[in-house]
Order: sequence, then C-alpha cells, then structure tokens
Amino acid sequence: MRPQWIVAPLATLAIDVAACATKNASSAQPQPERTAVTVKNDNWLDVTVFAVRGGARTRVGFVTGMSRGTFPVPSDFVADGVLQLMVDPVGSSATYVTDRIVVNSGQRVELTVATVLRMSSFAVWSQ
Repeated sequence: MRPQWIVAPLATLAIDVAACATKNASSAQPQPERTAVTVKNDNWLDVTVFAVRGGARTRVGFVTGMSRGTFPVPSDFVADGVLQLMVDPVGSSATYVTDRIVVNSGQRVELTVATVLRMSSFAVWSQ
C-alpha cells in the first residue's frame, strides 16, 4: 500500500495536466484574415494614412507622391466591422477623412488620394 501523502498530490497533478490540455485544444480558433488598405496616391504630395476610431488614430502607412502602397490595418480599429481612414498630406494643412467603411474579415479597402484632396475616394474589394 502506498502512503496517502504521495497519492493525493500525484492525482491532483494528473487532473491539472489533463484540464490544461483539454482547455488549450478546445480554445484553438483560426485567426481571422486581416483587413488590408491599398493606397493609390495620385497627389503630388506624400501622404501619411491613419486608421481612426473615436478620438484615437494610429498610423497605418506612408505613401510617396504618385505611387501606391498596401498596409495591414490594426485589428482593434476594425473590431466591429467599421473602418475610418484619414489622409494627412505632408506640407499641407488639409486632411481627408473617409466615411465609415463597412468591411468584413479578409476584405481589402482601396483608397485613392486625388490631386484635389476632397475628391479622394475609396472602394471595398473581396480578396
């Protein structure tokens, strides 16, 4: 007969290990695809692109004049499926803020920065 002071801790340890293994296996979920923003800058000025949520903004990327770039959007800025972008040209006091854009996981937003900033536009594409 084994001493009871050895069996009880070993049984507790076995139960704990089994519980942790079950919890990790069941909580594994596939990561949702990130939303990407493609910025086509038709403006002569370089622009910084920000994701806006409430009063906060975070830099998404930088695109030089007359070029394009693609950037991932931080997931906390599209958590509820709504994204808003702000374009801030370097050397200008003007900015452009999009309407609220409804996006789903894995979709791509294409933002075109026009020569006249207020004429800029956006579109949402499935990948």
